[in-house]
Amino acid sequence: SHPYSPDDYDKTSPLEQWNSQHPLGLQEIIQMETEDPLSKDVMTQSLRRALLGLSIFKKSGGQQVKIEDYDNIGDGCVLMATWHEGNVFVLWDGRGHVDINLFAYEGLDSQKVKHFNYLFRSGTTLSTVLYDEQPRGFGRVVSYKHDFDPDVEPHWAQGK
Repeated sequence: SHPYSPDDYDKTSPLEQWNSQHPLGLQEIIQMETEDPLSKDVMTQSLRRALLGLSIFKKSGGQQVKIEDYDNIGDGCVLMATWHEGNVFVLWDGRGHVDINLFAYEGLDSQKVKHFNYLFRSGTTLSTVLYDEQPRGFGRVVSYKHDFDPDVEPHWAQGK
């Protein structure tokens, strides 16, 4: 068996992919569950409280963030809030399962999402069963916006 070093590999294709990416924002997918009863009002209050905690209402450039609700589908509801820099969708199945899809171009990091998650669950017995975070953009994005500088070559490609 022969040990290989990073210099033994062709870095052209990974570097092309790295340079093609344009991260624009961050998306969070959160799933929550509970055994206790929920309601559309509880979901709406939870979303409003969580958005207030992220200061979305203050940062929306003076425009009011309206929470739209759709409850004519199935037993639960879909709540949607959009603002200039992002959006959030909450899907409640009418029982004990809640899906949250949160996206923002700016101002969202892991700490703020944890706080959003905490505020959404407060006052309920909801617990997080899935949490997934991914950067969003175009050009085969794999890097977070705050970690990516297109003017800096990645360390693994230096000296190519």
